[in-house]
Amino acid sequence: MKWTRGAPVLWIAVACLVGAVAGLIVGWGHLFPATTVFSTLLFGVLGVLFIIDAKTMYLPDPWLIIAGALALLHPIAIMATSDLVAGGFILLLAAVGVSIGYCAFAITRILSNNQLGLGDVKLAAVLGGWLLPISWTALGLALVFAVAIGAVWVLAAVATGKKTASYGPAMVLGAILATGLS
Repeated sequence: MKWTRGAPVLWIAVACLVGAVAGLIVGWGHLFPATTVFSTLLFGVLGVLFIIDAKTMYLPDPWLIIAGALALLHPIAIMATSDLVAGGFILLLAAVGVSIGYCAFAITRILSNNQLGLGDVKLAAVLGGWLLPISWTALGLALVFAVAIGAVWVLAAVATGKKTASYGPAMVLGAILATGLS
């Protein structure tokens, strides 16, 4: 129950599959083969987070830890399979990306009087660790896409009578689009 927060298992399975396929598509053709593998795995997990957050407005820590581990293992796999120096540099970029994502969203959470959830802050750290090694452009595009998709998401929620909306799904979709366009 803690892992799914009551979200329907079928929805979770479908979201995982859709996320994995999206990860395979956007990761295909990147410089390192490990990027294709890890984008498939990471976006499968992000698909699970997408559906749980959309349904429950909560991002469970076990899934965030798995996503963070995959983002961390990506440069380590590059170091082990392709290029030690490039993988080390990508690992450094991942650490910087984690810091940027976490700090930017933590500050936003504080300034918004906790309107942004702590799970979103953790997800921003994971996505920063994934996107910055791809490129600075990917990190910037993900932010722009997340804001735009989040605005539409909130408008749809308000139109259906809800007073709040989760932001994690917009962040996940923004990251998928930014990975594919970078």
